[in-house]
Amino acid sequence: MIVYEELKKKINNETYAPGQFLPSETELQQIYNVSRITVRRALADLEHDGIVKRIKGAGTKVLAKKKHSDLYKLLGFSEDAKQNGEEVTSVILKFSIEPAPVAVAEFLKIEPNEDVYYLKRLRLLDGRIAGIFETYISQRFDFKINIDEFDSKTLLYDFYEKHNVIIGTGTETIEAIMPNSQIRKELFMEKEEPIFLRQRITYSNLNVPIEFSKNYYKASRFTYVISLSR
Repeated sequence: MIVYEELKKKINNETYAPGQFLPSETELQQIYNVSRITVRRALADLEHDGIVKRIKGAGTKVLAKKKHSDLYKLLGFSEDAKQNGEEVTSVILKFSIEPAPVAVAEFLKIEPNEDVYYLKRLRLLDGRIAGIFETYISQRFDFKINIDEFDSKTLLYDFYEKHNVIIGTGTETIEAIMPNSQIRKELFMEKEEPIFLRQRITYSNLNVPIEFSKNYYKASRFTYVISLSR
């Protein structure tokens, strides 16, 4: 356990930073004066905990720290990130006005094929890709969205409230899925691995749906925390 704890401490204080490789097994044996079996057990435990990834022929790579997200508050992605001291930026991949798909219309309580704003963004945390967000925004509110008003740091929830649309509640589902080839490409994923799909309906304080979002997160970067009581 000493090797495990020491390596974990050095990873946490970024002596070994995300993306960096740990010393080889032989070097770790010499550093800690332990057997190869002890080193391999420590590395296996670190990998099991999602802290490192052992890559055949390359070594042991330090993974980016997972973001802890509390699920008992209705927060936007950027608000949540700020609580963790992280900087959020966005790349707008698509913005359009288009007919709402049937399922989206049901979520937004509008007519099928009624026009909605569609916004697709690549979201980054501290410059590293975190997810792809698809947002369908109702046009039944007293605001117009002009893509020229949006930049890499524009926050949708702030935009709504600046236009006197007050956020009230939200309903959200989270599931682990295998991404299709398009999502893998957009998230720059090198191999097949599960991702989180978070789908949320956001309501105004008058209980009118404002938006429906489908957000695809890299599962390796997130841990969700749920507070329970009895």
